[in-house]
Amino acid sequence: MTTFDASRPEIASENGRASVAVPCNLLFLGVAVVGFVNGISEKVATAVQREGVAAAVFNTFGISIVIWVAGVIAAMMLWRAGERAVGRMDIAVAVLACATFLVPAPFMSWLGITLAGVYLCLGPAISPALRKAGTVLLALTVPMLWARLLFAVAGTRILEMDARLVSWIVGTQASGNTIPLADGSGVIFLEPACSSLTNVSLAMLCGVLFVSVQGLTWSKKAITATLLACAATVFINVFRIALIGVMPQYYAAIHGPTGAAIAGWITIVTILVIFTRGIRPDAKAVA
Repeated sequence: MTTFDASRPEIASENGRASVAVPCNLLFLGVAVVGFVNGISEKVATAVQREGVAAAVFNTFGISIVIWVAGVIAAMMLWRAGERAVGRMDIAVAVLACATFLVPAPFMSWLGITLAGVYLCLGPAISPALRKAGTVLLALTVPMLWARLLFAVAGTRILEMDARLVSWIVGTQASGNTIPLADGSGVIFLEPACSSLTNVSLAMLCGVLFVSVQGLTWSKKAITATLLACAATVFINVFRIALIGVMPQYYAAIHGPTGAAIAGWITIVTILVIFTRGIRPDAKAVA
């Protein structure tokens, strides 16, 4: 007679043989990996065609390093989440998520990852480890999908707010999403790529990573650090644009790849400093 260890994810078939069931964490790990790869595929292909393989790799395919790190952390969390036999609801959610990957629009993959993240956060019989992984997956979709949808709906208003902040530093009066240069020789026209919204969403993602990886709860200090990081990213972006308004002769250097790289690294370092000081293992709070 064949016996089975109930702690192992095995199912006895009708003929008495054991078939290994896919653990829940590995099922959603597969969903997350396939969805992530499909979701970034368009950006990767565009970067390679425009810049070549070497340059595209060096520039992380035009995708923030924070996104790559978050993807790796989410995968590691799912891998280490522990075994639990897959249930019917798990399979149903995974199938629905995978259905979005088949749509000939890569951004739809992030909708599937959102579905998986929501289920892992709120679904029944989900372990704390899986819930943490689900939280990271949800946070990952904010800069990749939801921030873009928000900008599509309220982009004009968001750019106007950025323009107003820039104009305060430059010392001129913004009109819509245009800011007159300090010397009156022209205007700065803010395009969607100039918005602070993307950096804010990345700062929020970093906050979730710091809290989840260290096993903390959202204390007042953690929330304050996240808000401070968001404000810092807005200031850095606005200040960079304001430099163009004050010193338009250096437009190419400030707005070009060099200026963008410097601003990007300053933003990342600033966020890391804020979170390493503001979110610590000894700063646990009541959930």
